[in-house]
Parts: sequence; structure tokens; C-alpha cells
Amino acid sequence: MSGIDSVRLKAKKELILSLWEERCLKEVLSAGTATPLALRNSLPLYLDHLSEALATNRKMDFKSILNHDEESNRIGKLHGADRAGNRSYALTEMILEYHILREVIFHVLENEGPLASLQRDIILDSIEQAVNDAAVKFSEVHADIQQKFINTLTHDLKNPLSAAMTYAEIIRQSTDKPEVCRNSASRIIINLRRLDAMIRDLLDASRVRAGEQLSLQFIDGNLDALLREVVDEMTVIHGDRFVVDSKVAVEGNWGCDGLRRAIENLLGNAVKYSTPETPITISLRRVATSVELIVHNQGPPILEAEIPYLFQQYRRSKAAHEGTQPGWGLGLTLVKGVVDAHKGTIHVESKAGTGTRFIIMIPFPVPPPTE
Repeated sequence: MSGIDSVRLKAKKELILSLWEERCLKEVLSAGTATPLALRNSLPLYLDHLSEALATNRKMDFKSILNHDEESNRIGKLHGADRAGNRSYALTEMILEYHILREVIFHVLENEGPLASLQRDIILDSIEQAVNDAAVKFSEVHADIQQKFINTLTHDLKNPLSAAMTYAEIIRQSTDKPEVCRNSASRIIINLRRLDAMIRDLLDASRVRAGEQLSLQFIDGNLDALLREVVDEMTVIHGDRFVVDSKVAVEGNWGCDGLRRAIENLLGNAVKYSTPETPITISLRRVATSVELIVHNQGPPILEAEIPYLFQQYRRSKAAHEGTQPGWGLGLTLVKGVVDAHKGTIHVESKAGTGTRFIIMIPFPVPPPTE
């Protein structure tokens, strides 16, 4: 009977995967953030391995794991690592995916009659071992991500703090030199503002990650003027690389502080990942009942498979991880939070030869913020 069950499992593999994916999209909240390929990832391999176990009546006990089932162990870890890499997934959601898989397998295989107790035990043991392996790897990857984030955070916060302390010491030693004191005080204020912005980005990105909407103060303002102010400030820091394409003074009720920080983050990212010395274009225009804001830079494209994950907390693209540019993986999470607070949308277009465009669409007039 075991050989028959193995053959049935292989024949029904695609049906099992389809039913499992359909249920996951309905029952696992974070499954909607994964691409179809990433959602299935290691499961075809897992089902092949389970078919082999059914064909040989091999139960997934401890001795079997050690001597024969290294591949099963690797597959479970592959699934756990993938889910940990998707910042929206929680451990409970990953475990739920396996529970759904167990139910789907039994539903499909027992549609033509009940399984023998041995085959049921093999499937249950296999699922249990896969959950354990995936959970261990999920926790390991999360711990590694958090440690790297803490290390980067500590380093980045120390820089403006150390600079402010240095200039404070200069003031203490230069009380008879007013010009030096004024210059040093200005430097202290700049570095403390940097520190404050980092802390606010961290807190706000965490709120977005927790599913909260950012609480922005909406005031009347000119979006074109706001954009040009940010560009002027970024030009002082990064040089004359920015090109503003805007011919409209969009007067409205905006979360101006949030939009300022969102634009700063997009321009900062464009500077980090663009080809040096190439222009960075910021476009603003009215489009029907919306305002369109585009930040475009030339440079290596973002991999298409990575685009759905760009706005997740602590998530950075492969190029960002492999490059020399520091970062927390919070900036784009904050940007999306600001756009969501304006009832808008943001998406990314990135291709070799044409560069990368972050496109924000905000309804205009802006709907009142949700209480």
C-alpha cells in the first residue's frame, strides 16, 4: 500500500500545492506579501522527499533523521530561512502554513479512501520534523538580522553624538571666541537633528511594522515649495546632482513633516545606489485626481524578485547588503507609512539601462486622515 500512496502523492503534487497556496493566501496574512514562486519555494522538494519516505515506509524518527534524512532537514531549514527573510512573516504564520499543508495532504490522499496508520504516522512525523527544522532556522535568521541591525544602529547613532560632544568641548574651550562658538553650536544642532531624525525613523518604522498608521500633522502647504526646500538641503550635503521637474504649485492639506522625511529618504537612497555623478530627477505633477511624485536615478537595477520586499522593515536589497553603503533597512518602510497616511500608493520600476523610479501617487485633494 505504501508504494501506491507514494505514487498518488506524486501524481497529486500539483493539486496539493495549488490547494495549499489557495488556503494560505486566505488564512495566512503575510502570504499575500510573497510572490507565487517564493510562496511555494521548498515545498515541491518536500513533497518529493515525503513520497520517497512513503515508498520505503521510512518514519521520520531521530535515528532516521541522523542517518538518512539530511535532505529533509535541509528543506525545512530552506523554508524557515525564506519566511524569516520576508519581514512581514511571524513564526506562528510559518507554522500555520505547515498545518495547512498537513490538512491538504490528508484531504487529497484520503479522497479515495483512508490511509493506513503507518502512512499517516509517516506524514505526521515528516510534517512535525519539517516544522521543527523551519522554526529553528527562522529563529536563527531573525536573531542574525536583529544583531546586525543593533550593530548598525549603535554605530550610526554614535557618529552624530560623538560629533556633538566634540563641538561642545570646542565651545567650552573657546568662550572668548564668539565666532567659533556660534559655528560649533550650529554643528551641534545639525548633529542633534540627525540623531533625532534617526530615532523618529526607527520609532515610526516600527509603528508601520506593527500595522499602525503614522500619526501625521496635516497642515496647508505648497508641495512644490516643500520639494524644493528638501532638494536645496540635500544639495548642500551631496552636491549639485538633483534636477527638479515641477511646474505646479500644488496647494493642499499635507502631512508636511512626514512628506519631507519621505522625500529625504528617497533622495538619500538615490544617492547611495545611483551611478556616481549621474543626475537624480525629482518630478512633481498633477495627474487627473492625484498628485504624482517620481524620484529617478541611473544605476544598477533592483532585482524584480526583491521589489515586493523593499518596503518591509529591516529588509535591504541584495545589492545593498553586498555593497558598502550603510543602512538600517527602515527608510522605505517609513516612506510607505507616510504614503499610506495620505491614502496614496507607491511602486517601483527598475530596469537595466533605464535606472530606477520610485513613483508615489497621492489623491488630490488629500482625503482627511483616519482617526
